[in-house]
Amino acid sequence: MNAAKFSVNDYVVYKGVGVCRVEAVENKTFDGSSYEDYLKLVPLGSGSSSYFVPVGKAGARVRKPMTADEVNAAIDNSESAQISLTPNTKVRRTEIDTILKEGDCTHILSLIKTIYLHTEACRSMGKKVLVSDENALRTAENMIYPEFSFVLGIDEKEVAGYIGQRLERAN
Repeated sequence: MNAAKFSVNDYVVYKGVGVCRVEAVENKTFDGSSYEDYLKLVPLGSGSSSYFVPVGKAGARVRKPMTADEVNAAIDNSESAQISLTPNTKVRRTEIDTILKEGDCTHILSLIKTIYLHTEACRSMGKKVLVSDENALRTAENMIYPEFSFVLGIDEKEVAGYIGQRLERAN
């Protein structure tokens, strides 16, 4: 969707921030000389934070939220998107970072599942879990759970359970 087509009170997903409400479209200057139209985005659950995104550059960073059907399809398709964790921690970090930067929900869901299962296996064997894996898991969850929560109309704490139940029904 063209960023110019976003209207006040639309909900959008701002890359790296999450679900936001378009509070205004304002003509502003941040350098003191040139004026430009900006989307004023307010993240959900944020009382005072706001972000100004140039309308002309918003297309790469701002999008409409997924629909419930798209969320469910991403969950369903995550089963077939197999991700394996390489033992080499440097390579593993790079692979995880690539998945997170691409932002594909299906791959992120598969990553969450893979790290979660790996973490559980390590703990059951009394092994230490890599801090980088724990951080990657939190980052991945923070990237998709708020949007899923918003789209599905459920509390963010219920998203993992929703995903688990949907995957169980599929099997």
